Amino acid sequence: MRRVFKMLDHKKLVTIVILVFLEAFGFLLMPTMAAEILNISAMNGSRDRILLLGGIMLLISVLTIVIAIFSVRLTASESQGVGNRLRKQFFNKVLHFSQEELTQFSTSTLLTRTTNDVMFIQLVVMFMLRLVIMSPIVIIVSFFLAYQREPQLAWVFAVGMPLVAIVISIIVKLVNPIFRSLQGKTDNLNNIFREGLTGVRVIRAFNTTTYEAERFDEANRDFRDTSIRANTILAFMLPSFLISVAITNVLVFLYGAELISLNLMDIGNLIAFVQYVFQILMNILQIAMILFFLPRAEVAAERVFEVLDVNVAIQDPEVPKAIPTSEVTLELKDVSFGFPGAERPAVEGISFSVKAGDTIAIIGGTGSGKTTIANLIPRLYEASTGSVEINGVNVKDVTQHDLRERIGFAAQKAILFSGTIRSNLAYGKADATDEEMWHALDVAQGDFVKQLPDGLDSRVEQGGNNFSGGQKQRLSIARAIINQPDIYIFDDSFSALDFKTDANLRADLKPETADAITLIIAQRVNTVINADKILVLDNGQIVGTGTHDELLETCDVYQDIYHSQVKGDEA
Repeated sequence: MRRVFKMLDHKKLVTIVILVFLEAFGFLLMPTMAAEILNISAMNGSRDRILLLGGIMLLISVLTIVIAIFSVRLTASESQGVGNRLRKQFFNKVLHFSQEELTQFSTSTLLTRTTNDVMFIQLVVMFMLRLVIMSPIVIIVSFFLAYQREPQLAWVFAVGMPLVAIVISIIVKLVNPIFRSLQGKTDNLNNIFREGLTGVRVIRAFNTTTYEAERFDEANRDFRDTSIRANTILAFMLPSFLISVAITNVLVFLYGAELISLNLMDIGNLIAFVQYVFQILMNILQIAMILFFLPRAEVAAERVFEVLDVNVAIQDPEVPKAIPTSEVTLELKDVSFGFPGAERPAVEGISFSVKAGDTIAIIGGTGSGKTTIANLIPRLYEASTGSVEINGVNVKDVTQHDLRERIGFAAQKAILFSGTIRSNLAYGKADATDEEMWHALDVAQGDFVKQLPDGLDSRVEQGGNNFSGGQKQRLSIARAIINQPDIYIFDDSFSALDFKTDANLRADLKPETADAITLIIAQRVNTVINADKILVLDNGQIVGTGTHDELLETCDVYQDIYHSQVKGDEA
């Protein structure tokens, strides 16, 4: 939490302290002034003086309320500001995560940390800015004013304060570990719920809805039972506090009534003393609540900063180089890459080169490393050994922004963002004109957009769920080519297209990529058949290089792929 409080604006913090102090001072004057009015009334004192004191009380009350409004407003603004900054840092950090960092945290825990944990931190910061400053002031000043009025009753504090402190400390000690465990159970609940949502079609297809419902119910029951246990223990806090206050008040009134009967105490002083005792005990309770919430906030802060403190594997160089503006070339030199914890590299010893105007295709079986190579070029993965060079410059020596500006990428899974077709195409080129967007859609065979009532402004639901797989792929391809980059990467992005659409798209794409490098990754032979060079991958290694005709004669793996697909087509 220390790091969280360092994020606060120090000038605003000083202002909050001053306002809270003034608020507490005005609030604590009320019992004293009320006691004065009661004492004057009991002695049949001046009515004018009573009215004057009442007017002063009313004025102080109004000023205290105004100060409290400004104090709460400023405290809320600062605590929410901390949450805002944490969420912004968290989101920006996750956006820069490579595959290596993403394997450390599940999606569900990242969501929980940026929502529940940050919200809890905000809440505790709000409490601490108010109560940690106000409560000690109220306790000290109340004790002083109560003792000043009636030192004969001061012994009551020796009974009431330890009683409250003991009860609260026992409850907090019992309930803290339970609430800590709830944060892990929240992650688990979110994870199961998210898996159920994203995999709902598979769940229905395999008739496992009952199993998934039972799995969720089990996690939900565990969360519910733990919450009930924690809140049951916590429920004893308020009754215990009220009992302690009641015992203290009984002692005060019993002893105070005796003193009043002996004319050793004014009745106003007794009322003021009772109010000060209540304020002291109430603020002890508030401090205890802070101490109760603080360990949970510490855990929440640790979980948030655990993500923020991750050293991202893929970083920009301290002194970046510029990519020369000469005719584009791409070369991979003995490149290898392995996923963390994997038994063997995903790709190993990959070497090839390609120049502007050429189309290179990569084909191979599932898990052969095709997508890994596609991700190594824009540096979404970091090569373990070897180098990836564009125009003779290692991609590690240039900024990620400059590198990716030169690349148009259509991923294996067509990802669309909620918004409109226009906003999705703008990911490829922020300042693209309508003419450029329509041209990109024409090349990508996105004629279906013209048939939509709103055209480019047609709604795209989350994940593009209101479009078919083929439509999503064509929109993804249009987004990749709209900026006319130096390097086009199509990572199996034609898989959902029929053969005719696939052929038309590749024909229209040819003049668009005449001065660029085109890398096509596919599993269908007809998609790569016209490439200038085809790389055949098997178990992460290149086992064949050449044109379609050359590979049919020299590469056994390619022959197997070709014959299996030809037989499938004939069938």
